[in-house]
Amino acid sequence: MRLDYMAHSCFLAEHEGYRVLFDPYDPSIGYPAPNIYSVDLIVVSHDHEDHNATHTISGAATVVRGVARRSFGPVTVDGEIGWHGEQGHSDPVSLTLIEWGDFRMAHFGDLGCELDSEKLESFKNLDLLLIPCGGGYTIDGETAASVVKKIGPKAVVPMHYQTPFLDRGRFPNFQSAEPFLKACEQFATVKTERRGTIELNRSQDEGTVVYYLHHQMA
Repeated sequence: MRLDYMAHSCFLAEHEGYRVLFDPYDPSIGYPAPNIYSVDLIVVSHDHEDHNATHTISGAATVVRGVARRSFGPVTVDGEIGWHGEQGHSDPVSLTLIEWGDFRMAHFGDLGCELDSEKLESFKNLDLLLIPCGGGYTIDGETAASVVKKIGPKAVVPMHYQTPFLDRGRFPNFQSAEPFLKACEQFATVKTERRGTIELNRSQDEGTVVYYLHHQMA
């Protein structure tokens, strides 16, 4: 499994020639549009313009929203409904679970609150978790680290945090990834990958590893 971090909450996952893109953003948020084409599947966690800009992606692709269990080629899309803030007082977001053969990965969109025990159980045995950690509109670094510790995935990549490129006027009160990384150091291995891409396989046996990927849209 190859994972490329484009920026914000946008990732490209590829395995054996099949390509899945998560949460493409509109360039108005501060990053250049992703230079991506010929993907097979685009997963949209919710309809905010920093997550649903499918018009920026060249070529034909199937677009999937929601968490109803469906299969597309070699992948099955499943998941749970999460919340952009405290449950009952915010918009719903998809917490997407992808089953890709025996590889299990999840993208938590704009998760804005802790998960209850039932939802935590749904995401056990993950090979990869993509989780927001910037605060503001989502959980902050310490809360995100708490979620990671409870789920115990093999690999984690933080997303949706402040960088010098993100429009501060539109995304006030965002943290950088540092509070999340520091909190994770208490129970996980933290690795920085400046090239913005990693190769993962299910044989990893190092406990939880957090990969801080530098985005590719600089």
